[in-house]
Amino acid sequence: MSVKTPIHDFLVNYSKKGFTRCHMPGNKGRNFAHDISEIHGAGNLYAVGADFMSAHDIIAESEQIAARLFGAEKTLYSCSGSTLAIQAMLALIKTAGGSRISAFRYAHRSFISVCALLDFEVDWIYPDEFLSAKLNPADVKDGADAVFVNSLDYYGGACDIKSFADISSPLLVDNAHGAYLVLTGNHPILQGAAMTADSAHKTLPALTGAAYLHVGDKRFITNAKAMTALFGTSSPSYLILESLDLCNKHIAQLKESGAEAFEFIAELKSKLPARESDPLRITINAREYGYSGIELAAELRKNKVECEYADENCTVLLFSTITTRTETDAVQAAFSKIAQKKPLTAVNYPVLKPERAMSVRNALFAPVQNCAVLPLEEAIGKVCAEVNAPCPPGVPLIMPGEIISREVADLLKSFGVKSIRITN
Repeated sequence: MSVKTPIHDFLVNYSKKGFTRCHMPGNKGRNFAHDISEIHGAGNLYAVGADFMSAHDIIAESEQIAARLFGAEKTLYSCSGSTLAIQAMLALIKTAGGSRISAFRYAHRSFISVCALLDFEVDWIYPDEFLSAKLNPADVKDGADAVFVNSLDYYGGACDIKSFADISSPLLVDNAHGAYLVLTGNHPILQGAAMTADSAHKTLPALTGAAYLHVGDKRFITNAKAMTALFGTSSPSYLILESLDLCNKHIAQLKESGAEAFEFIAELKSKLPARESDPLRITINAREYGYSGIELAAELRKNKVECEYADENCTVLLFSTITTRTETDAVQAAFSKIAQKKPLTAVNYPVLKPERAMSVRNALFAPVQNCAVLPLEEAIGKVCAEVNAPCPPGVPLIMPGEIISREVADLLKSFGVKSIRITN
């Protein structure tokens, strides 16, 4: 499949022409030849139609190519990760008159922040297990203007997107870890999601910050660019845009040839004490190995393998569509050097449901004179006034506006949190 790379081609040609760069950025291309701003012919990330400086917009053309590859009605590029895509999705629901949303309890902190900014009332959908994206559509409350779920979760579990897509409310999916699902045929946009946020940089060969907003519901196309412009930087990185442009070619090639990385990772996964997870992740049951997940990650680090995430139970290894057998062999060799010990009992991370005292917005924007930062022990019984989210996974363990119980304080302590902002 032949795929054009209009952004990349423009940057290559401009670099060859030897222009004196009397424009931003200040590095003048000396160390980063393709780092430019919106010069003549370079397009405009936030333009609704044709670029105001050119009869042809190379960014719009590249986004159209991505939309065809993903099966979306429209695809918009983000240089601010899935955070921008999530912000834009909720803003689009707001412009459609929405104010109430049913959402996955372990949503990323970016979702919580934009709910506060846009004044959404949130009804939480709780899974049976900590951090798990396996949710029950029956738990969506009546009156929701939209439904927001995660798929994939940090352990590599998936949400039943088709079941949620059958609900009448528009389905928004934080698919930050699953951009590569375009290659497996089960990307959320193909399963009925109205919109998805995909971080290309997590599993595709793109630069950090490269992401997509995919729109599957035509009702949200008209205002999509305007809502990304509302939250996005006015100085988007052409290096990031170029990496998204080149990802189109990468995706098209793998659609034809298949991704060998899937085979290498599956082979490695079969040799390790791994939980069920998505094709580009290996989630190790570290306690079966005789270690906490954090301890096992430290042992792997000694053998030059750095992990994505670790907690008391699990160590998570995240791979990519360009992962090679050499890399998976290196991981296997690292495990072979780690002595297995007597298995440990799993730590129970409870699914807590704190009592709500006020809205997310009112708690986050509480007057400073009504707030204080307290040690956890002193904060018990108080109302949380911040998005306190250990990263990774970047998930708040208690939401702004909720009362901090003893159980919440203990859970926060287990993730290294020592103090928290509260409000009266």
